[in-house]
Amino acid sequence: METITLSSKGQLVIPKAVRHSAHLASGDVLSVRYVDGEIRLKPVTGALPTSLDEVAGCLAKPGRKPLSEAQTQAAVKAQLKAKFKVGNAAA
Repeated sequence: METITLSSKGQLVIPKAVRHSAHLASGDVLSVRYVDGEIRLKPVTGALPTSLDEVAGCLAKPGRKPLSEAQTQAAVKAQLKAKFKVGNAAA
């Protein structure tokens, strides 16, 4: 078992062998939890949550008419309905 030391700024260095075994790289995001007396680190996979302001307009296409809020909500609802219908059929 390897040991590490908490710095005065609350920082830890994960040993190279552990980072290698866990396939961690610089910039990877980890979640941290305190459970039953243990501090647990877990790599966060997939996309991180973003706000609408961060992604607004990223799918815009030249010449395409923007959807109204109601049209956008209806499109999202239809996509979710289709996704969960397919997901339930596979279960």
